[in-house]
Amino acid sequence: MGRSATTRRIELPEGIEIREGKRGSSLRVMFIWQGKRRRETLDIPATPANIKYADRLRGEVLNAIARGSFDYATYFPNSKYARSTAPAEKKRYLVEALVNAHVETARQLESLSPSSISTYAKWARARINPKWGNYFVDELATLELREWIVGLSKELAPKSVRNCVGLLNTVLNQAAVDGIISSNPLEPIKLRTVLPRRKKAEDDDIDPFNDSEINSILEACRTAENRALIQFAFATGLRTGELIGLKWRHIEWETGIVRVQDNVVSAEGGTVEKSTKTDTARIVPLLPAAIAALQLIMPRSADLDIGGYVFINPNTRRRWSGERATLDHWTKTLRSSGVRYRNQYQTRHTFASRLLMDGEPELLVANLLGHTTVEMVRRHYGKYIKQPNGIVLRGDYSGFATS
Repeated sequence: MGRSATTRRIELPEGIEIREGKRGSSLRVMFIWQGKRRRETLDIPATPANIKYADRLRGEVLNAIARGSFDYATYFPNSKYARSTAPAEKKRYLVEALVNAHVETARQLESLSPSSISTYAKWARARINPKWGNYFVDELATLELREWIVGLSKELAPKSVRNCVGLLNTVLNQAAVDGIISSNPLEPIKLRTVLPRRKKAEDDDIDPFNDSEINSILEACRTAENRALIQFAFATGLRTGELIGLKWRHIEWETGIVRVQDNVVSAEGGTVEKSTKTDTARIVPLLPAAIAALQLIMPRSADLDIGGYVFINPNTRRRWSGERATLDHWTKTLRSSGVRYRNQYQTRHTFASRLLMDGEPELLVANLLGHTTVEMVRRHYGKYIKQPNGIVLRGDYSGFATS
């Protein structure tokens, strides 16, 4: 079929042609895309007004191609090329999947301590997944996350909120690095601006026991095992997990020291034994009180292999299962003693403050506690630090600031 008289008289702009079909004529736009000539038919009749429209459309297409912003489907949604050049749909990830994968990776690689993995798993189950688990990670919004954190702060201590949010923040940071999301929606949130000012809990105070209180506590112990554990804690400053993990082979009677190298910590499904908190062994001298504590239980432990545990639960005749078990005995003992309650970590504070008040060097005390610098000692025990001879300046200042 030839062209009609009307279409033959129309002068066509460059790149525009008329296509004749069974249902009449239509317009077709031509352009170069990715090195190939493309022809796209427009579902409009070849009228003068539509030819002008097609010419303008072609101009927009050429401009978009030149700018590098051309999207085939935007201009020609019904084209087969639009379907073939459409970018693949980006995979989306649920928050729960990413959080669980992070915890599982840490568990397999042992990149975190068992207690940290256990804590993260609990936060994931209790707080993060119930709230955000069914969200796609790219759906999380800063405003909603801020409101969630404020809600947590009404139920949990600031430290707990930081631990919980910290897990989610780590996951979102990794998602941003992996290109799953463009940025971490938690990043703009500064926790210090949304959490209430921390009120120092009584249990967090450094509140050492005096000699009279220590005597009352020891006299209230119902078993030799219980007394030995508490007395040794006062006399060495060991952490509770270090006391539980202590073995007879770590005691060196000839040199009068104890090698602290094991620590029992909470983990998923119970407790595990690992190295000390700083992953380094340390030496602590055996003060007379520590030796006396060990002598209390040596006869009862004579039938044990010399590599066995020093401190045994008198009820089970086995190693203490964990800090919770020792805490139960500690609480009952203090109640019986009539001494004002403080948590069992105060035995460590008592040891450190006593040494500092007697003028022992800060670095020595830091080493005995298992710290690598004196900063922790100065920050927490500054008021107990005492110079053996008072404040003594060693320089000659006779000519200083005089006329």
